[in-house]
Amino acid sequence: EQSTVPEVAATIPVSDDPTLPVMTFRFWVIGTIFSIFSAAVAQFMYYRAVAIQLNNFSVILMTYPIDFIFARGTFIGGSLNPGPYNIKEHTLIVVAASTNNNPAYATDILTIQRLYYGRNQNPNNVGWAAALLLIWTTQCIGYGFAGLCRTWLVYPAAIWWPQNLVIGNVLHVFHAKANSGVVADRINLFSKLTGCVIVYEFLPQYFAMYLGKVSIFCLIFGSLKGKLGNPLHYPLENPDNAGNGGGFGMLTFDWQQVSASYPLYTPFWAQANSLIPIFISTWIVAPWMYHKNIWNANMYPLASAGNFDVFGNSYNISKIVNSHMEVQDDRYQEYSPLRLSTYWALLYGSNFAVISSILVHAALFHGREIVDGFRASRTEDDDVHLKMMRKYPEVPNTWYIATLVIFLSLAIFTVEYYTEFQLRWWGVLFAMLSVFVFIIPIGLVQGISNIQIGTNVITEFMFGLAVPGKAIANVCFKTYGYNSMAQALALVQDLKLGVYMKIPPKAMFICQMYSTIIGGIVNYAVLNLIIENVPDIWVKPNPAWESPNPKIFYTASLIWGAVGPKRMFGSDSPYQPLLWGFLVGAVLPIPTYLLHRRFPNYGWNFVNWPIIALYWGNGPPNGNGSSYITTFSLSFLSQFYAKRYRRNWYDKYNYTISAALDSGTIVTAIILY
Repeated sequence: EQSTVPEVAATIPVSDDPTLPVMTFRFWVIGTIFSIFSAAVAQFMYYRAVAIQLNNFSVILMTYPIDFIFARGTFIGGSLNPGPYNIKEHTLIVVAASTNNNPAYATDILTIQRLYYGRNQNPNNVGWAAALLLIWTTQCIGYGFAGLCRTWLVYPAAIWWPQNLVIGNVLHVFHAKANSGVVADRINLFSKLTGCVIVYEFLPQYFAMYLGKVSIFCLIFGSLKGKLGNPLHYPLENPDNAGNGGGFGMLTFDWQQVSASYPLYTPFWAQANSLIPIFISTWIVAPWMYHKNIWNANMYPLASAGNFDVFGNSYNISKIVNSHMEVQDDRYQEYSPLRLSTYWALLYGSNFAVISSILVHAALFHGREIVDGFRASRTEDDDVHLKMMRKYPEVPNTWYIATLVIFLSLAIFTVEYYTEFQLRWWGVLFAMLSVFVFIIPIGLVQGISNIQIGTNVITEFMFGLAVPGKAIANVCFKTYGYNSMAQALALVQDLKLGVYMKIPPKAMFICQMYSTIIGGIVNYAVLNLIIENVPDIWVKPNPAWESPNPKIFYTASLIWGAVGPKRMFGSDSPYQPLLWGFLVGAVLPIPTYLLHRRFPNYGWNFVNWPIIALYWGNGPPNGNGSSYITTFSLSFLSQFYAKRYRRNWYDKYNYTISAALDSGTIVTAIILY
C-alpha cells in the first residue's frame, strides 16, 4: 500500500520501527545546543545588511557528525550514546533547531520601540519581563490553534505539505542503508552534487559576484542606457539594485538567490500563479505608472520600503507625534501626508485583494472539506502513513486547549500590565478571532502549494480603523494576529513531517514548545547585545547593519498605526482606489470556480486567485527581482517537464537534487561569512 499522493509515494518509505528511541539524552543535549545556536544566528543576521539564514538542510548537515562525538563520550561515568544515531532522533533535533531559524516576530516590536520611537533613550524602557512575555505569548498561542486544526491540515493525505518531502528525502539519504539501487544512487548523487555546489558557490558569492545578477537587456542595449523614453527606462537604468529597480530581464546563477522560491518542489501551477503576476506588475504596470507619474511617483524611488513626505524626503515621525507616540492631526496636516513608492503602494493594494479572495476561494473550492472536517474522525482517513501512526498516542485536544488558554491569559496580562505596548485585552481577543477565521483557508492553500498567505496587512488595516494613531498598539495587534497564525501553521507542517517520519506526536509537540521557549530568551538577549553595543545603529550610515527588515516593520507601523488607514486611504488620498482590491479579490474566484464546475478537466482549479493577488504586489523591495526568470525556468524544467515526461527520473532524484543544492549553498555561505 502506498500514499495516494504520487510525490509522497515516491519519496517517503512506507516503513517504521517503533522501537527506535526518540527523546533521548542525546536529543536533549544536541537539540538544546542547536536551538540556542539557531536563535542566536537568526537574531544576529536579522540586523545585518548581508546575511545568511540557517535552514533545515544546514541543521541536518551540522547535527549529523555530532553522533561521532557522542559515541565516544561519557557523562558522569555513563555513555552519551544510547545506540545508533537514528532517523527519528535526527528529525526531532532538526525540528528543535529549525523552530528558531527565524527570529521571534515580536522582536520587531522591541526593535522599533527602541530605535525609531525613542525608547532606547527612555528610562522607562521595556524591561526583560515584559519583553519575554510578549515574545513567548506571540510565539506560543498559535500552537494551541495548530492542534485544533489537525483534522483539516494534518490528517488528510491530499494536504501533503511539499517542503516536508525534501526534508524527509535528505534524512532518509543520511540514514538509509545502501541496500538498493535507488538508495545508493541517491546517496551518491547527494554527496557529489553537494560537494560540487560548495565549490561552485564561491563564484557568485565571492570571486564572480556579477553572476548573481546578470541583466540580459542591459548587455544587449547597454549603449541605450539612460536614453530610453519608455516605461522601461527606470528599471533598465538600475537593473541590479533591489532597492530601486525591478530586475527587468535579469538572470541569476546563484542558487542562494533562487532557493527562497523553492523552484524544485513548489508545484508548477503554484509557481505560475506567483511568478506571472510578478512579471506583469513589476515589469509592466509599476514602470508604466512611474513613467506616467501616477501618485507623483517620480518624487520617490520606484521600489523602496521607505516612507516619504510630499517633498520626497524620508518621513520625520517626530513632527507628528506627542510624547506618548500618538499622532496629532493638526501636526500631521501641517507637516505632510505620508507617501509610498509605487511598488510598495501596489503591494498594499494587492494584499487587500488577497484577504477577500482567500475566504471566497476556500468557501468555493474547499467548503465541503471544511464542513466535513467538523464531523470527520481520524479513523475515516485512509492515508497509509496516518494508519501507521495509530500505534503512537495522539496529543489530546486538552493539551492544545490548555496551551491556548494559558498563553492567551498571559497575553492579556502582558498588554494590560505593561502599558508601553498600548494594546488592551479586547485587542488580543480580536486578534485571536482573525486567527480563527483565516487559519484553515490559508492552511489548505499552503498545504498543497507550499506558499503561505500572510494576514499581516489585514490585521494592521482592521486595528488601524478601530484605533488610529497608536503605532505600537497596531504592531502588537498584528503580531498577535498574524504571527499566531504563522506559528500555528509551522507546527502543523512539523506535525505532518512527524507523520511522514513516524515521530510520536507528543514528542513533536514537546520539542517544538521547548525550543520556542529557549529561542525567545536567546532572541531577546542577542537583540539587547546588538542595540546596546553597535554604535549609532541605523542612526548614521553603517553599511554592515543597514538591514531592510526593521525598516519595513517600522514603515508598516507608520502607515497603519501612526497615520492610520483613514488618513492613508481616505477620500482625499491618492491611494483610495486601492481599496477596490477588497471587492476585486472577492469577485475573481467566482468565475474561475464556475468554469471549473462546467469544464472540470481543463485545469481551472489550478488558477488560484489568492496566490495571484499575493504576488501581484510582491516584487522589489519585498522580492528579489534578479531571481524571477531563473526560478520560473527551473520550476518549468522540474515541476512541469520532468514531472510529466521524465517521471521515473523525477521520483528518484528531484528532491535529492534540491536538498543537495540547498545544502552546498549554505555550507559555502557559512564558510565565507
